[in-house]
Amino acid sequence: MIEHLDTMRPVDLLCDDDLLHVELTDGRIVSVPVWWYPPLKEALPAERNNVEFMPDSIHWPDIDLDVTVVSMLLGRQASDASGNMQMGTRQ
Repeated sequence: MIEHLDTMRPVDLLCDDDLLHVELTDGRIVSVPVWWYPPLKEALPAERNNVEFMPDSIHWPDIDLDVTVVSMLLGRQASDASGNMQMGTRQ
């Protein structure tokens, strides 16, 4: 299992239409496609940027979504995520 969870706390993030970038306490930046999390993909920019950092996850209160750092590192997308891609555009 993943060790040193204390160094993997989220401290900052940037979320655009395509990618979610999360900075961890150890300086790493983890980026994953936004389409992995359909509620986040459908959210307005203001909803995407209203976040609460938890010890091991990120919470978006406006859309009631929680994403753990471990799930991002392990490549676990939401069960309802659609991996359809067309000509460089994620859907």
